[in-house]
Amino acid sequence: MKKIIREIFKRNKVLGLFGLLNFTAFLILMVLSFWHDHILMGANLWHKPMKFALSIGTFSWTMAWFLVYISDLSKVKKIQWTIVLMMTVEQVIIIGQAARGEMSHFNISSAFNLTLFNIMGIAIFINTLMVFWALLLIRKNIDLPRGYRSGLIWGMTIFCVASLQGYMMAANLGHTLGAADGQEGIFFLNWAKGYIDLRIFHFIGLHALQAIPLFAWFFAKDQPTLVLMFSILYLILASSTLWTPIF
Repeated sequence: MKKIIREIFKRNKVLGLFGLLNFTAFLILMVLSFWHDHILMGANLWHKPMKFALSIGTFSWTMAWFLVYISDLSKVKKIQWTIVLMMTVEQVIIIGQAARGEMSHFNISSAFNLTLFNIMGIAIFINTLMVFWALLLIRKNIDLPRGYRSGLIWGMTIFCVASLQGYMMAANLGHTLGAADGQEGIFFLNWAKGYIDLRIFHFIGLHALQAIPLFAWFFAKDQPTLVLMFSILYLILASSTLWTPIF
């Protein structure tokens, strides 16, 4: 593990440090969640910032690993700094709203809360564009093993789809279908039991960014057809959560 972390920092120090900052924020927020156990929408107030800190940290380290495959360093810098800026905006709003005892997502209870929600939506859209841009640049790298390059492309593509699926939740002003948000959910993730929860597809799809390239590297480095089959099955699995409850 230490070797992998050293390699991440070697590949992209900026995203390496940003990921570390988010993992540190997770630990701080975890301690805070024990000290301040206020419940909001059926979950500890600090669980959402904790989940986003873990997610953004993992995303940052993943992109740090991938961006080394892009030869144009000026474009790499634009992508990395835009990711840092957009994800910082996202986390500051999420943590700030938690500190106020307010929901960060789907909160249109005041002009201020609506403005923050819209800013988050813009930040996510721009961040998704950066991943898509990186995808287009990585496609040009013919030096990568064919299967692995295919894994990177499919993983980043499904990530972008899942990221934009967040706007389905925004249009619904909630993530639970058939009931109001805040239903009984599984531990920490808080995915609703007995209802379709749009966050499940969002979660599985976003982590295609790690799952599919890892599969390609370890099992199909030079087999793009096998990677394609795995990617299709992965997407079907994720999509199935959109029409049936899984808990």
